[in-house]
Amino acid sequence: MEKSKYKRDWSKYDENVITRYKLMFPFYVFEHWWDLLAEENRNARTKYKAPKEFNEFLAFLHIFLPYRAIEGVLRALEQLKIIPTSLDYSTIWKRVRNMKITFPEASDELEVIADATGISTNTGGQYIVAKWGKTRDSKFLKIEIVMDNNEFNVINAEVTSNEVESAVKTVKDLQDKGKKVKKFYGDKTYDANEVYKTGVEVVVPPKKNASTKRGHLARRKAVREFRKLGYDRWREEKGYGVRWRVESLFSAVKRTFGESVRATSFAGQVVEAKLKFWAYAWMVHLANSVVGRAPGIRV
Repeated sequence: MEKSKYKRDWSKYDENVITRYKLMFPFYVFEHWWDLLAEENRNARTKYKAPKEFNEFLAFLHIFLPYRAIEGVLRALEQLKIIPTSLDYSTIWKRVRNMKITFPEASDELEVIADATGISTNTGGQYIVAKWGKTRDSKFLKIEIVMDNNEFNVINAEVTSNEVESAVKTVKDLQDKGKKVKKFYGDKTYDANEVYKTGVEVVVPPKKNASTKRGHLARRKAVREFRKLGYDRWREEKGYGVRWRVESLFSAVKRTFGESVRATSFAGQVVEAKLKFWAYAWMVHLANSVVGRAPGIRV
């Protein structure tokens, strides 16, 4: 077997992975519960039983556990006097469903990669699928990820039926915040005038029927360049190979949190799917800020 061409600081990497989970448990919230709660209730019409910072912990637990199970965990934490009060099912449900899902701040200058993957909504489990095959009810949510090529950070995750529209919105939101998006990488799905209209350098292979006479000027120029160079040379010159990073991200998230959601309602499925990428993004971001990254280096 050929020896790997990549080398990694495994000690640092292991510590990074351990730290990811450690930092998702809000010990700061446990310690400063009453101070945080007093600030939240200062001008609130309804008095809350737990600070809003606790919501992220509930969301993290929900990736692994249903709401009733979370209620049981909170009761145990209350009995151990780790938290002063537990929450009931309805409160947990409302806090997780209504939580604003945000991702780590993007770099001021960045290159983005966009792609979509499927999250199964089949609640029968892998055993049922293996034994009886996919049923008529087997469905998938399509969730699109826009990530930072250099930092390996998730910038946004959206359940969508229109990847182009969703990706363009993410790019424009970044630009509105003063971020400079230098390049946009994507597959043929993103060969659309709307992507080129963002003004960024687009690294997307054109569709077979792409026209050099109609559409956005930058797109027509890109199609001519692609046909002149051919795929292999175009791929090399444009650095299109970096798209493997988004596939690596999909694999990491699904290996960590699973490939399916438990919820039966569409709204619940959307929340669960987004939370998988939200949690992974923050776990990696926080661990990198404390331990540092430990990427594989080509040797």
